[in-house]
Amino acid sequence: MTDRPEVQRITLPEGRLINHSLFQRDQFDPQAKPSYKVEIAFERGVLSEVEDELAAAAVGKWGAGSDTAYDNGDIITPVLDGDQLARRREEKDKPGDAYKGMDVIRAHTIFNMHGVEGPGGVPVYAPDVAEIDVTRSQEIYGGCYGCAGVTIGTYDDNRGNHALMFYLLAFQKTRDGDPLISARDHSELFKPVGRDQEGSTGGRRRRKG
Repeated sequence: MTDRPEVQRITLPEGRLINHSLFQRDQFDPQAKPSYKVEIAFERGVLSEVEDELAAAAVGKWGAGSDTAYDNGDIITPVLDGDQLARRREEKDKPGDAYKGMDVIRAHTIFNMHGVEGPGGVPVYAPDVAEIDVTRSQEIYGGCYGCAGVTIGTYDDNRGNHALMFYLLAFQKTRDGDPLISARDHSELFKPVGRDQEGSTGGRRRRKG
């Protein structure tokens, strides 16, 4: 197991899972490393104590006054404005209703459940804290509810701006919800097959010769 420094672990409040790649790594950006990810939406105000933790992490990294800088929006936060995300999606003709009026977080990690970089998935748990493995992955879907275990990371972006992020540790499903994407019916594209179908002529005639 890879040795990593001990850091404070935080369990986020229950939120609605929007997107995830908990069992297989995702690589949205070709320049980035494949990683496990979650995107979760929260009612406004639910993350107030988490924001206190973020401000404290800023002070721990950049010193006194960084909490005020965080509150003033001068430090990049991993708590995103759902209304802005919704507008960006709708500009691309994508649905954005799940984001509207919400706070949204994204967390990721390159490490699997064994603490090493590679395949295998991150720890995922059911409401009774029984492990959910890849054979039951259909139980985790966009629209269900759950809690993510995270740590807070600090960094400076390529413009020198102070920034905070969430590293994903694990996810627990807490309850079912309305799926964000329902299966589409494309059956009208097809016709019944078989020579015994009513009204069937057996297909086109073959040419002689």
